Amino acid sequence: MQKEKTMSLKDWIITLILVCLPIVGLVMLIIWATDKEDPRNIFAKAYLIVAGGIFALILLMYIFIFLFILFIGILAS
Repeated sequence: MQKEKTMSLKDWIITLILVCLPIVGLVMLIIWATDKEDPRNIFAKAYLIVAGGIFALILLMYIFIFLFILFIGILAS
């Protein structure tokens, strides 16, 4: 029977600091999400899903703003 790894408070603080770094954080999240043995596996998957959803919503908002400005520009001319 495998012993489940536990993480200390220090490990979680280091994890959160690494996630805040732009490129390093993304790479580490992908590594943790693909490693089944790592205790951060589910955290990394959840973080990537939420970040992807937020990114999609922001992209959609920018598209709507662009279309609105384009529509106003067409009406003004």
